[in-house]
Amino acid sequence: MRDSIDACLTQAFRDVPVPDGLVERLLAGLAVKQPRRSRRWLLVGGGLLAVAASLLVALWLNMPGEERFSEQWALDEAIQSFCTGLQGPEYSLAKRPAPAEYPLSQWVIRVHGASWRHLDGFLGGCGVVYDLPGPPGTRAALYVVARKGIDELDTAPTLRPFTTANCYASTWQEGGLLYVLVVQGDSSTYNRYLNLPRSPVA
Repeated sequence: MRDSIDACLTQAFRDVPVPDGLVERLLAGLAVKQPRRSRRWLLVGGGLLAVAASLLVALWLNMPGEERFSEQWALDEAIQSFCTGLQGPEYSLAKRPAPAEYPLSQWVIRVHGASWRHLDGFLGGCGVVYDLPGPPGTRAALYVVARKGIDELDTAPTLRPFTTANCYASTWQEGGLLYVLVVQGDSSTYNRYLNLPRSPVA
């Protein structure tokens, strides 16, 4: 019985006429749909690549090691730190030398009773700050930081420092390090901290 039914169905399918050109139209339809799908995925993929590239550029621009900054910013940060008070444990320079990688500048005199402290994150770098005592009512601090990225910096302190809030300050680069000297007092006090043919600080 089943064999006869299968035979009838087979004969019926064979008797159905196939329209002319049906095979060609089906193949042509498949060929049209495939490029559209490819173009759609190409657009989506291109968009994702553009977003990824933008994120990489943003990350690169915000890398701390690549940041450029101005001399004025370095002066402002040092003066603010100086006026708010030096932070962290203090070590007498006579009893415990500062790390050799952050030496005193050749342009600053060695002051009796000087001390130093560690700096972490100052101007985005690490280093030390030297506390340099002076006559009553005066004091100074020398910031030494392993920090690059400042443009057009001198190689020695200036004789015409930046002045604000009764502070005199200047910046320079020496031995691959950034130095910022901040002095409380007047211009003569500032000059006496420099290693020039003048009277040393008492």
